[in-house]
Amino acid sequence: QTATTWDGALDTLKRLVETAGTERLRFLVSAHASHEEMFALARLGQRLLGDRAQQAFAVSWTTSTKPQPEGTKFPVPAVDAPNVAGARMLGLTSVPAGQTEPDLSALRTAVEAGEVGLLYVLDPGPSGSLGDLEWIIEARRSGQIASLVVESVLESPLSQAADVVLPGACFVEKEACYTNNQGQLQASARAIPPPGEALDDCSIIVRIAAALDVPLDYRSAVDVRADIAATLPEEPGLQGIGDIAFAKPVATHHWLQASNPMERWKWDVMFQDLPPVKFEEMLKK
Repeated sequence: QTATTWDGALDTLKRLVETAGTERLRFLVSAHASHEEMFALARLGQRLLGDRAQQAFAVSWTTSTKPQPEGTKFPVPAVDAPNVAGARMLGLTSVPAGQTEPDLSALRTAVEAGEVGLLYVLDPGPSGSLGDLEWIIEARRSGQIASLVVESVLESPLSQAADVVLPGACFVEKEACYTNNQGQLQASARAIPPPGEALDDCSIIVRIAAALDVPLDYRSAVDVRADIAATLPEEPGLQGIGDIAFAKPVATHHWLQASNPMERWKWDVMFQDLPPVKFEEMLKK
């Protein structure tokens, strides 16, 4: 792997897609991906594959046994991902609500049959959140998967095996929505910008669509949420997604100001008029 520009990476991706052919294109999506990212990638798949798009997607996550404290009012779910429900609502996985394990059998079958010319992996989650991917890494090494593109946040054995790596954003670096296993729509606001040349994942998908000559009419995640609301207006777990207002990052000058709104108010209003001698007297006591 060698460092390149965004234009260089997208040119390479376009060449790999053209070589593989859209009929041999597959997508693997982490259940840590937000509604916006899943929906935009699904739109891209529809533009490229038409009616075959839904069969080209697989969604993965991990599970673990959680301790259930005495007196617990509800069981702590085994799923270690925030948006399995979202993947289900958007039609990217057929795993029923009562099943905790992901189903990658169709993708495995396609890989073993040599039917995957290019696998695109969207992985905005923490390390290991897609589960055991050694079989994908080995398939790329052996040539069963002809090309591998990874859109991710962290370096991993999977990204090291990829032909193209696209640096995305984690949940604190973007505005994003998720639906939990109780069907409640939740949102996370951007706290810090993505580092370096990394981009939020919706922007990456929009750039890819433009590079592949199937442009998506999205200028930001706001447009994606509006499209979700218009496309799935009756979906209970997505109600209000088009109207969510996100908090904006606030510049801070002191760690107390960053800790909570009340401390910011104290330093901005209560303490600003106190002369320095006041603090000197306080320190002497």
